[in-house]
Amino acid sequence: MGARGFGVSTSMLAALIVSLPAAAADSPHVICPLVLQQERVNREERELAVEIAEARLAAEESIFSLVDQLWNNDAVERIVYLTSKHVRDVAEIEVKRRQLLLKRQEAEVEQLEITCSSQGSSADLESAHRRYLQADCHRIGKELAIAELDLAFLSEFLASVQDLRKHGVATAQDVIRAERDVEMARKRVERHGPRVQECVSSGAAAGVDQKKAAP
Repeated sequence: MGARGFGVSTSMLAALIVSLPAAAADSPHVICPLVLQQERVNREERELAVEIAEARLAAEESIFSLVDQLWNNDAVERIVYLTSKHVRDVAEIEVKRRQLLLKRQEAEVEQLEITCSSQGSSADLESAHRRYLQADCHRIGKELAIAELDLAFLSEFLASVQDLRKHGVATAQDVIRAERDVEMARKRVERHGPRVQECVSSGAAAGVDQKKAAP
C-alpha cells in the first residue's frame, strides 16, 4: 500500500539500511527480497481491488438504469432515484481512485527495485518517485470528489428527512442521524480540500482540478 501500506516503504527501507551494521549496510540486498516480496503482494491486492471496483460499478450502472426508467415514468420516489444515482456516481469515482492507488503501488515497487539494484540510476529513482507523488495527489483529488458527492446527496437527504419530520413520518432521531451524516461529509470535504490545494501548489500532480482545491 505504498508509504502508508502493509509492508516497508522506500523511506523505511533506507532507514533500515542505515541502521544495519557497517558490513550489512554495504549490501542492502540483505533485506531487499523480503521488502520487495511484500510490496509486490500489495500490488496484486491493488489489482484485485480495481477488478472488484469495476464489477461493482457495472452492477450499479445496471441498477441505476432501471431506477432511472422508473423515475422517468413517475414510478419511484425521488429519494430512491437520488440514492441510486449517488451510489452509481461514487462507484464510478471509486474505480478511478483504486486505479490511482494501483499506479502509486506500481511506482512504489519500481522505487524499491531501483533502490535494491546496483544498476539503478538516481534519475530513474526520481522519475518513479515523481509518478508515485502524481498518483497519490490524483488519488486525493478523487477522495475529495467522493466527499463532495456525499455532502450534496446527504444534504438533500437531510432536507427530505426534515420534511418528513414535519409531517410526523420521520422521528427526531432520524433527523439527528441525518444531520450527523451531513456534518461528517462536510468534515471530509474540509480535510481533503487543503490537501488537494497542496498538490496543486507544489506541482506534484499536474491536472488535478483546481476547482476542487478550494476548502
